Amino acid sequence: MPEYPLEDVDETALLQIINQLSPLIIVDESHHARSILSKDMLRSFNPCFVLDLTATPTKESNIISFVNAVQLKREHMVKLPVIVYNRDNQQEVMADAIDLRNRLEQQAIEELEKNGVYIRPIVLFQAQPKGNENSTTFEKLRDKLVDAGIPANEIAIKTADVNELKNVNLMSQDCIIRYIITVNALKEGWDCPFAYILASLANKTSQVDVEQILGRVLRQPHTKRHDHSVLNMSYVLTSSKDFKTTLDGIVRGLNGAGFSEHECRVSSTISMPDYQSADMVQEEPALYGQQELDVDGKSIEGEDFLNFDSTVLKQLLYSRKETSIENSMESGVDTMLNAAEREQEIFETTINAPVNEQVFEDVPLEVQDKMAQFYMNKDYADEASKIEIPQFFMKVPESLFTDGYAVLLEKEHLAEGFTLKGKPYAIDFTHADDEIVKVDINDANGNTPKVFKMSENDQRFFKEQFSKYTSEQKIRTCKDIIHKQLNKMDMIDAGELRDYIDLIVGQMDKNQLSALEKSPQGFALKIKQKVEALLEEHYMTQFNHWREIEKIICQPSYKLPNVIAPLHNTNTFGGSLYQAEEEVNGFEYDMIMSLTSMSNIKWWHRNISRHGFCINGFINHYPDFIVMTKKGKIIIIETKGDHLENTETKLKLTLGRAWQNAAGVQYRYYMVFQSKDLKLDGAIQFQKFIELLQEL
Repeated sequence: MPEYPLEDVDETALLQIINQLSPLIIVDESHHARSILSKDMLRSFNPCFVLDLTATPTKESNIISFVNAVQLKREHMVKLPVIVYNRDNQQEVMADAIDLRNRLEQQAIEELEKNGVYIRPIVLFQAQPKGNENSTTFEKLRDKLVDAGIPANEIAIKTADVNELKNVNLMSQDCIIRYIITVNALKEGWDCPFAYILASLANKTSQVDVEQILGRVLRQPHTKRHDHSVLNMSYVLTSSKDFKTTLDGIVRGLNGAGFSEHECRVSSTISMPDYQSADMVQEEPALYGQQELDVDGKSIEGEDFLNFDSTVLKQLLYSRKETSIENSMESGVDTMLNAAEREQEIFETTINAPVNEQVFEDVPLEVQDKMAQFYMNKDYADEASKIEIPQFFMKVPESLFTDGYAVLLEKEHLAEGFTLKGKPYAIDFTHADDEIVKVDINDANGNTPKVFKMSENDQRFFKEQFSKYTSEQKIRTCKDIIHKQLNKMDMIDAGELRDYIDLIVGQMDKNQLSALEKSPQGFALKIKQKVEALLEEHYMTQFNHWREIEKIICQPSYKLPNVIAPLHNTNTFGGSLYQAEEEVNGFEYDMIMSLTSMSNIKWWHRNISRHGFCINGFINHYPDFIVMTKKGKIIIIETKGDHLENTETKLKLTLGRAWQNAAGVQYRYYMVFQSKDLKLDGAIQFQKFIELLQEL
């Protein structure tokens, strides 16, 4: 029987079992799981963690990972931009959709011959019946398409009641479906990368929510960029009287799929060559608005999406084809595709601009618009943009499967060979069992978690529950708690970690075991700190060894960005590399004021912590300043108040000097203290540094 069963739920119910397991829950399309019932269900699962997957997070969502459309485009996962055409009438929408699809297929055939990549472009005809989704209604649309020259076996219907796509592999070369008639049945749970064109068959006064299925044409076939640029875009055709409303709907659809207005390109009605004969032009208007006749010839109410003549459509398609061939003139579809390719070029230029590529690659474009951005000052931009500051790289040797190459060194690379076997396990657990506290949110503090001392009643309940266990159970539970906390460290082998915890707990005396039972989390923190210290020691040893054997090399890497966007900025000081720099504190202010007074300094830059230049090694060190002298020397400066002399400071100094020795004679690194002189290589007192800098 569960220890803490759910009320009003049978003890043998699956929900009781799930509740006791405290599972990690992943909720796909989580914006649909916001009802009271959905939230109650999630709470009943008693999850240890809930991960939402959605393109439209709510305002209260705690976003831990964000992928925007630009990133998807760079990975060739989506067909962007979306090209939207508004036509004069439904007849033109039909003709353009068929004509455009045929032209895309010609490009796809060339792609297959050249690169072996198979694509069969598909049109989604979105029909909106006035009443129920009657299957005979959509059969009429299919019949009209067949009468216009489309083979019947190339057309499928997918509605709420009719599903001719069941068990059909649309990606197979054996499949011949090129047209799909639907309403909104494809808005979710359906996916085919070959869908390229969404054609709305509403009349000019209807408001059809094309955004409902817009996402169905966005996925890029084979997740790769194709040589023919028209195969890298998606297309929407409408005949809307209120085109702005339609566009607003399309943008809402893109927003709903996680995109922004930056990813949508709009083309208004394009001037089309005159393909129609005088007779066709005279006859066509009479065809619109006619009543449909049933099998007995009686008048019935016509559907909006059937409001075209298949004979005229067939003649129009034939006329387009013949006119284009005979006169060697650019067809209407050629005009459309040429315009689309121009928009594609503009779009590609925008998302691949170097400014955004380097600094704001992971920032949505709509957020970038709201950021305070500052460019390099023109006096320095040409020269500074060509500078590549060296960083450490790890050499990967040549092997049977790959040529030798070098990758930017990450601290985690240095964990290679680390083991807890034989490592010291004597730990000072003083104060590990301090008062129990809780972290919670209350109304007064909004959504910000705060630490609260647990009430005596809460502490008593916590201890009473734990006291129900036997001594062996308590120790085993404490070990499990510690292992669960520390096993999140990817560099540590889980088996070795458990053995290490067993050694530590095994040598505890009675008082320490009693303290462990009171506060296993506190002991876990102490052990984690010990393991991290052992790792840091290993990182440094490995770094020095790899440098000695030249497995780590230093080579040009970091380019100063053309634009920066510090959260807090100042443009008070002269001589800065950018129009404004990140704000500075008291000692940094003294440093800048001295730099501005030196005639041999060309420019200075306040390096943005965790976003700017990093000296990468056994730690990641983001120095405070990058300075360039008129003689071309690059000076890296880390400023330290006198109270900041500690282990981390010495590690930074060690790494900084190692970087200077490897980077070359053009580069210098200094750690500058306000008044202290540590008598260490590279650590220098402020006034002495200023005197030295004036001579560089």
